[in-house]
Amino acid sequence: MNTSSFRENKFVRFITNKYILTIIIFSLLFLFSPNNNIIYYFKVKKQYEEIEQQKNFILEEITKDSIRNIELERNIKAKEKYGREKYMMKSPNEDIYVIKHQETHNTTNSK
Repeated sequence: MNTSSFRENKFVRFITNKYILTIIIFSLLFLFSPNNNIIYYFKVKKQYEEIEQQKNFILEEITKDSIRNIELERNIKAKEKYGREKYMMKSPNEDIYVIKHQETHNTTNSK
């Protein structure tokens, strides 16, 4: 294969086209440059999705807490129940017994 037939090849003509060369060079620069790295882009995209999930979770929790807060403001029985459950509050004429379970470790020596 001589040089004239090599230059007439469709693939070689396509690759040596100045526009195609420019596109290839800028594509490589975009893919591997330190500031606009494609790997960095995917990492940032993954972090963004995780933060969006956290944001949605927090918004759901805020909604639940807002509903709970409105219920506590309007209902005296709900306040009393919440105080008893959360802070172990009691009425003046009653006793509260807290039962704690102990873990027992049974060790047997087998010989």
